[in-house]
Amino acid sequence: MDTTNIRSQFPFLMRKFKGKPLAYLDNAATSQKPRVVIDSVVEAYSKHCANTHRGIYDLSVEATDLYEGVREKIKNFINAKSSKEIIFTRNATEAINLVARSLDDQAIKDGDEILLTEMEHHSNIVPWQMLRERLMSSNQRLEIRFIPIDNEGRLDLSSLNKLITKKSKIVSLTLMSNVLGTINPVKKIIKMIRSMNNEVCIMIDAAQAASHMKIDVVDLDCDFLVFSAHKMYGPSGVGVLYGREKLLEEMPPFLGGGDMILSVDFEKTTFNELPWKFEAGTGNIAGVIATGAAIDFIESIGFTRIKKCEMKLTNYALKILSVDSLIKVYGPMDLADRGPVISFNINNIHPHDVASILSDEGVAIRSGHHCAQPLMKVLGIPAVCRASYAIYNTKEEINRLVEGIEKVKEVFGLSSNRVIRRKR
Repeated sequence: MDTTNIRSQFPFLMRKFKGKPLAYLDNAATSQKPRVVIDSVVEAYSKHCANTHRGIYDLSVEATDLYEGVREKIKNFINAKSSKEIIFTRNATEAINLVARSLDDQAIKDGDEILLTEMEHHSNIVPWQMLRERLMSSNQRLEIRFIPIDNEGRLDLSSLNKLITKKSKIVSLTLMSNVLGTINPVKKIIKMIRSMNNEVCIMIDAAQAASHMKIDVVDLDCDFLVFSAHKMYGPSGVGVLYGREKLLEEMPPFLGGGDMILSVDFEKTTFNELPWKFEAGTGNIAGVIATGAAIDFIESIGFTRIKKCEMKLTNYALKILSVDSLIKVYGPMDLADRGPVISFNINNIHPHDVASILSDEGVAIRSGHHCAQPLMKVLGIPAVCRASYAIYNTKEEINRLVEGIEKVKEVFGLSSNRVIRRKR
């Protein structure tokens, strides 16, 4: 793959920090944006700036067609059955909160159970805890259970038959861990759950996975799926909720206001039809249009090429980092079970110190608990360093990461015992 050609499409990557070329390895937090996405935002505001829906003048109709065209594009991107099943939100977090709020009254009763995993992002834990608190305020009980992880950072599915019961109502789990890089076998898990309790609503958090692998909601047989545009080369402020049409029809709206209504009088409101029932107020019009450009960019490369490139980078980094006894790498070592995310720690050096020194070397990684404090507790650590890759990253940038780690060791007086020398 011509990485040089791909990199040239990302203006941000041309920047230098402190006089050094930038090695951006924080793609699990947000990805950089190609020129076509940036141009799409500019064009939306320069040529198509009008509010969508209901306007009968040509410019409004034009903006609406562009906006709704992206909904159709996303439907095809994840193989949903209908564009009615595609809801625009601000981000994946809001999409999860929408489901947790709107399923509240109808789907959850006293004594019911929700099943999550130990590797979930806070966005897939806190909304369910908030739901539990709301039920407790009315003297109802809701139990939240967690699928444990094994020593290699995979889900321990041997406990699933005990965790799924007749009281289980919702299972919500990540497709790819933002810390461990673990790719969970969600199709297999969903099939197992359906065989135990076919009434369970199953939601997949695909925020980390949407830019790295092909997603087919029909093949997965999930009820809901969420992701964010900003992690897949698109703009911030745009999220997507996929939901089965039948379930969305039954759910009450999350927010009230303009565009989610058919009619309002002083006594009663009649809600709009899908998908607009869940889209109160003016949306991120330019952002949604640019999300369509991001999808076009991904599809122009193709997931086969993306996966091949990212697996090579991950394999290269793992081979270098895992042979150093001063470095602890977290997550599966088998490339078949992990995406382009590598979390690690260096001896007893705090991850923030590591990230700070690497920043001085022009290498951008993330440090901290990564909005996964329960997982940190399971791992027995307060924080980790995380390097995460995208289609525009290179082996040379991984070499610079390794060189930066050597600099960290030098600063903290650790002698290097690296076995594999960096390769050009």
